[in-house]
Amino acid sequence: MNVSAVSRIETLNKDNYDTWKMQMQAILVKNNAWKYVNGTDVKTELVAGDDGISAQARAEWDDNDNKAMSDLILSIHPSELKQIKGCTSSREIWLRLEGIYQSKGPARKATLLKRLALQKMADGEDVREHIRTFFDAVDKLTEMEVIINPDLLAILLLYSLPSQYENFRCAIESRDELPTPEALRIKIIEESDARKKDNVLVQNAMAIKPYANKNWKNKKKATSKNEDKEKSKLKCHSCGKIGHKAADC
Repeated sequence: MNVSAVSRIETLNKDNYDTWKMQMQAILVKNNAWKYVNGTDVKTELVAGDDGISAQARAEWDDNDNKAMSDLILSIHPSELKQIKGCTSSREIWLRLEGIYQSKGPARKATLLKRLALQKMADGEDVREHIRTFFDAVDKLTEMEVIINPDLLAILLLYSLPSQYENFRCAIESRDELPTPEALRIKIIEESDARKKDNVLVQNAMAIKPYANKNWKNKKKATSKNEDKEKSKLKCHSCGKIGHKAADC
């Protein structure tokens, strides 16, 4: 496999196994190495009296499997390499990683459920990233056959939002029916985008205001000067002096 292909994906760490697995499998399939990793192409048995044919096939298999092993190792973050210590085939590495990072036991389920219940979006946090993390936990629980009631998911998602979304939350809760989690996802993103747009308009207005005030003052000053200039041309019909009208005499 081309090393550049592996370098394009994020190396495996304790938090990204699901995306790493999908991308790594795609690379292995593209390079005709997935069959060694998934166990469909197994090493042939050495047969006596076959004129070295089985030995040659075994050597070729070892060569291809070693390449697959190398690609897997290069795609793992150095801090996680200890997890595959002692593995002797690409298949063994794959299964070892799956057992560590894709556990379906009670502890893993409890961790994901706590993430859903306790996850809170911080002020200033990207709403799309917050929602992605929330639904990532939902997807993982679904894979483990843990199905959560849609209304409960919607409520958990609503109450994971910060206090500035209080009016939005109340508007959603006042409906006869809660939206589905997917529909709520879209509404939250739309609400966030609308708020960003409003903030930009306010900032632009505040930036323009000083210039508007300055222009108004300059215009007022110029008007005053013009009025004084016009007055300087007036002649009083009462006293005959320049600079004022008879009404002001």
